[in-house]
Amino acid sequence: MLSEIKGLPPLPASIVRIQELCMSNETDMDELSRVINADPMLSANILKSVNSPLYGMSKEISSIRQALMLFGISMIRGFAAANAIKKTIRIDLSPYGKTVEDLSEISTLQSRLVGEWYRNVDKTMLPILQSGAFLMELGKLAASLKVIGMGEFEPFGAEIAQGKPLVEIERCYLGMNSYEIAALMFERWNFEKVLTEALREISNPSTLNPYAQVLSVVVKAINLQNTLSETGIIEALEAIEVFGLNRTAFEEAVQSLQSTLRDT
Repeated sequence: MLSEIKGLPPLPASIVRIQELCMSNETDMDELSRVINADPMLSANILKSVNSPLYGMSKEISSIRQALMLFGISMIRGFAAANAIKKTIRIDLSPYGKTVEDLSEISTLQSRLVGEWYRNVDKTMLPILQSGAFLMELGKLAASLKVIGMGEFEPFGAEIAQGKPLVEIERCYLGMNSYEIAALMFERWNFEKVLTEALREISNPSTLNPYAQVLSVVVKAINLQNTLSETGIIEALEAIEVFGLNRTAFEEAVQSLQSTLRDT
């Protein structure tokens, strides 16, 4: 996978500039809005993302400035980066038996869950958590192409159909899981170290990485194989106990998301 990651093209200049602005200690919201609006396709895709019924907005969001105010800089950065990456990498998720729309929906639900959870726990962690939640599944884009290139499409898909954990299947065929692949991708594109380290440790968080612990819980609750299933929630709650995270706020976030899903 390393050679494939090194061969990825650079991200568009607009995304690089968005990165620079978002990583600044004092982000210029007006400049950020101008950069996004200067790319009509990017602007349209961000507005489409934030108006997803999965976010439960009561009114349509019609401007980037409004989206920034409602969702925050980190979320809009995630939307922008995900949009650019999907254009940068050829998309074929058939080994996973999924489409890019499926992947986008899962990423949206994961970001919604972590946002609902940690806005009631520690808002200072949200910039990294929300960006990470929205971007962490994108390693599957590169993983899928590698599986196809290896000619392992059918056996890979067969193991998924048997219900084996994705991270185990990915590691068996690729030598690493898709979250580790995502970490390498974002290192290639110069994302901040705290984000890439959180992605790298999702499947096995260390006691020193609270971001990875939170994202690991989110992945147990929502992933390509299940969305807030009873088993997934139980596994997430077990991980919360192990990591010493806030269980009550998590359960409230799950209930809020389940309510949104019932209404969509």
